[in-house]
This record gives sequence, C-alpha cells and structure tokens, in this order.
Amino acid sequence: MTFVIKIKKELAHYYQLPEKTRRLLISFLLYSTAYPMVSIFINAYIWKNNQNLPSLIAFHMGKFMIVPVIFFINGLLLKIFRINKLSFFGSFVIALGAISVVFLNNQTVFNFLSMGLLIGIGTGLYWSNRNYLTIKETDEKNRSYFLGLLFSYATIIALVVTLSIGWLIVFGLSYQTLMVVAFFLIIASGAIIYSRNYDSPRIGKLLISRAGFSWNKKRLIHLGLGLVEGLSFFVPSLLILIMLGNEGILGTLTAISSIISSVLIYYYGRKSKPSDHRKYFILSAILSLVFSLLLAIVFNKLTILIFTLLNGLIINFLWLTFMPIVMKNIDSDTINHEDNRFSYILDSEIFLNIGRIFSGLVCLAIAYRAGDINALRYSPVLLSVIQVLLFTYIENMKKVNIKPVI
Repeated sequence: MTFVIKIKKELAHYYQLPEKTRRLLISFLLYSTAYPMVSIFINAYIWKNNQNLPSLIAFHMGKFMIVPVIFFINGLLLKIFRINKLSFFGSFVIALGAISVVFLNNQTVFNFLSMGLLIGIGTGLYWSNRNYLTIKETDEKNRSYFLGLLFSYATIIALVVTLSIGWLIVFGLSYQTLMVVAFFLIIASGAIIYSRNYDSPRIGKLLISRAGFSWNKKRLIHLGLGLVEGLSFFVPSLLILIMLGNEGILGTLTAISSIISSVLIYYYGRKSKPSDHRKYFILSAILSLVFSLLLAIVFNKLTILIFTLLNGLIINFLWLTFMPIVMKNIDSDTINHEDNRFSYILDSEIFLNIGRIFSGLVCLAIAYRAGDINALRYSPVLLSVIQVLLFTYIENMKKVNIKPVI
C-alpha cells in the first residue's frame, strides 16, 4: 500500500509539469532507450571487427569535430525551418548513421572517420535543438526534477538494454538486428517532437563576441568536462572488452553501473536544492581523479571493474550538477534578449567539443607511442589531472566587469 501511495505521489509530481514538457520528456526517454545500443555496442562492433584503437578514436573524433559546426549551421537553418522539423531530421541522420556503421564494409581509419562525421551531423542537429527545448520548456523550479527523472530513466533503461542485449549478442543476436531496433526508436523519438508545435528560437547573432565574466567561467568548465567526458565514449567499453570479457560482461557491468547511478541520481534530482549543485560538482571532479589515478597505479581486473562501474555515475553527476547552473546563467544573460539564447547553446558546445577533441588526441598520441593498453590505462588520469588544474584555475579567477555582448 505504501508503494502504491509513493507511485501516486511521483505521478502527481510528473503531471505538474506542463503538457509540452511532458511530451518532450517522453521523446527524450525513447532516445535514451536507443542510446546504449548506438553508443556502447557500436564501440563493441568496431573493436571486434577491427581490433584497432585509432579506428575507434577516429570514429568519435569525426563526431566531436563536426558537432559544433552543425550547431552553427542549425542556427542558420532555424531562421528558415521550424525547430521540430530540424530535430526530427537530426534524429533520422543519427539513426541512418548507426545503420551504416554495421551494414557497410568499413575497414580503414578514413571509413570510420566518415561514419563518425555522418552521425555527428545528426547529433549536432538533434542536440542543438534538444538543448534549446530543454532550456525553453523548463524553468528553475522544475529543472532538477526534469533532469533527475531523465537521467534516472536513462540509467535504468541502460541497465535493461545493456544486460539483455550484451548476452543476446553472445548467444547469436546480430549487430544488424540491434541497429534496426535502435533506428525505429530514434525515429519515434524525433516523431514526437515533430508532431508538436514547439516554438522555434528567435535567432540573433550566433556567436558571442564578448562574454561576461560568469559565462567565461562556464566556457572553461565546458572545456574541462570535455577532457574527461570525451574518453567516456569509448575507454570504459574497451577496458571491459579487452581485459574482462565479451559483450555479455560489457552489458552486465554497464547494467550494474546503471543500478547504482539510477538510485543516486533520481534521489539527488528529487531532493537537491540549487545551492547543492556546486559542492557535488566539485566532489564528482575529485572522485573522477581518484578513480582514474587508481586505474593508472594498480592496473588489474579489480581496478578496471571499479573504474568502469563508477565512471558513468561520475560523468552523470558532473552534468546533473552543472547543467542547472548553466541554464540559470543563460536565463539571466538573455532575460531581455531572447534571440541570443541559442548563441549560448552553440558557444557551450564549441568549448565542450574542444575538450573532447583534445582528449581523443591525447589518447591517440599515447596509443601510438606506448600501445593501446597503455593509452587506456594512462589517458584517463592525465586528463583528470588537467581537468582538476583547470577547475582550480577557474575557482581562483578574478572577476572582471565585462558586460555580455553578443
């Protein structure tokens, strides 16, 4: 009976969200269902069929390089097309790219770079519009709940998807069948947004020519996040596949990580106050350094297990605690200039992907100099150290009175 009452309370809380926000959430949940298939298991497919770390890094570098460019192009397209149409088209291109990876005969680094560029085009269109809609359709009162529910569902569904699919692949499920399922889920996600009349942003200048002090700090934090988050796209998956086992083990460990994450993230999103974000962000960055240092010093199956189980949780907490602060900053800077809102989304993506590209280059350089295993072992701690040093510098930045100018 108590459980039923709790479910009713949670549903009542959900229905307090505006109708457009609820539909947006449903769309994002469908995408979250497909995401583990397109991220974790594409990594596994490329590695199993190629056994070459530079090819996998090239695939992700293609995405990282093209995404900011597409964010900018999307800003231009929003002057002509409605946001729901562009968001749907982005979903379609992501789905098409995922299908192409497993159905085409990709063997060279250039092939994988091209596939990364294709998925990156869709990612840029999808996420630039998704980020705007998230900011536009939520406010400071319901953002923590919205993001907490979204992150919690994403981690729970990642549990179900990765655990079941990992072992299904071991027992004969083809990657081609898996990507077809992902294709239709992503298309359905885009169709929900396409079917609603969401307001398109008013687009002014796309580039911020002179940012205020607060936003300059956010730029550097985005860059720092990219340093560590860039590796999370492929390093944990490869550590499991190379050192611990097959897709079944990959799915099982990802599922266990999802259990841990879902409980903590939902509780934080439900109970946290805006004043909590900063201290938990700092704690997450410190834990990222600690676990990557442990991996580098004691490189064995136990430390790999600990690192892969907790890496996703730490990345999620970094975003969960940082995004409400970013959104509040954007709300504040654009309160009388709504047509500048999209420029902040573009700006943050540029700095985030600079960090991601740098992380990929560092990992690639170590791989060429010391081999794939050493790249997976040492690149996380090197980039975590750089991240913490950057965040320390940001914390000690002296305020300069610069008025934001677009």
